[in-house]
Amino acid sequence: MLFSFPFVALALYTNRVGFLSDSHALVLAKALLAADRGRLEVIGFVYPPLPFLLATVWPSAWTVSLLSGITAGATAWLLWYDLRRTELPLVVQTLLLASVVLVPNVLFLATQSLPEMLALHLVLVAWHYFLNFVRLGHTWSGFTAGLVLGLAFFASFYAIVFALAFAVSSPIYSHLRADGEDRSPQADVARMMVIVFPALWSLASWSYLNWVFTGDPLRFLTDPVTPVLIPAAGTGSVVGAVVWSARQTLRELLLQPLFFAVAGLNVQRRRRLIIAFVSMPLILVTIRAAGFAYGELLALGTYSLVALAGIPRRVSRLGSIVLVVVALLQVVTSSTLTTRHPWLADWRNAVTLGQITVEARSERALAARLAQAPPHSILADDRVAYRVIARAGTARPFLLPTDAAFTSALDRPREQVAYLLVASRAVHPADEVSRRFAERPPDGFLLDGALAGYALFRRVDAPALLGQP
Repeated sequence: MLFSFPFVALALYTNRVGFLSDSHALVLAKALLAADRGRLEVIGFVYPPLPFLLATVWPSAWTVSLLSGITAGATAWLLWYDLRRTELPLVVQTLLLASVVLVPNVLFLATQSLPEMLALHLVLVAWHYFLNFVRLGHTWSGFTAGLVLGLAFFASFYAIVFALAFAVSSPIYSHLRADGEDRSPQADVARMMVIVFPALWSLASWSYLNWVFTGDPLRFLTDPVTPVLIPAAGTGSVVGAVVWSARQTLRELLLQPLFFAVAGLNVQRRRRLIIAFVSMPLILVTIRAAGFAYGELLALGTYSLVALAGIPRRVSRLGSIVLVVVALLQVVTSSTLTTRHPWLADWRNAVTLGQITVEARSERALAARLAQAPPHSILADDRVAYRVIARAGTARPFLLPTDAAFTSALDRPREQVAYLLVASRAVHPADEVSRRFAERPPDGFLLDGALAGYALFRRVDAPALLGQP
């Protein structure tokens, strides 16, 4: 709990200021929808499902912030546990931990991205059990690592990637051991299956559910709200995709000098360990070139966790000095991220100045007005309007695609609803309401007002929510 306190406090503070990340807005909107309709299945097949299920226990922005902070604290505690097992001085251990978990990119994940923070935590837990399995031969640890990775799939698709990496490397680790453990091909296959089977089973189960209810087993990979597959930007060929992915990964590695330093320390002791450190960026290049979206902040967080968890137990005095210098350098490089990402700069302003953008204030004002509408009176598409729903703190006023009356309301809005919420700027392809009515409202509706990038049309006999009747 002590490790969670700074993350929880920061998350609750930014929530009080009024900052709401896109990730948390999506989670909260789905949780509010399930709570209002009283049916968990209305969440649908938005991926990943685990954060949405956790948020439905008590759907509010405070709950999502609290869950994210607690998860970050648990992750920090695991990293501290690894550092305490080394022979580094206490001050060096503290500095190393702070240089990783108290920098902007990790703090943003820790307070504003529950799905990614949850995925990092579960993979780190699985890593500890995996090491016990391959180094000490604890079969129970192997099963536990596999089960945790199976659970991690429901927080991040990349649990599959880590499960495959762990499985492939398990025979290598076992063959490096000096005991008399069975090293036959059959035993190696058994070790691999112990690790990878739960994650593959989770993938198969989720794909089967997608197929039964949507007709497409891999629908979650290209969902317009939370896609897993995103073609590499600006590329039209396999070579172009690989080059783009390699450049992106190299830029991230240059922001992680601690990763290189820890890799060097490990290679000095056992050169074969270079495979483990080289494989991490190679995995990211491969999955990005294949079209899978692996965000920059998630990648940086992954490198940081691998670096801290991989510090050798015995480090020379010179090695300790190098780690301290590199850790300080990483703090400096991490601070440059806020200038590269506008949304990260908005979060920084909320943290340091207690201010949110004009757009965010307008969004809050719009949501407060819409929250006053009668139940199911506003036709909207939550695949795009999820931020407004999250800001409103309730899904009750909205008629959404998961509701049975949504399709008929699209065809006959005057008979079904009193208001239409459409995008007044660029129309997203997934927004059925805006695609149909953004150019021209249906008969019997007029413009009530425009705010925060949305236009609200009201039926002529309905009371005004944004403008004057």
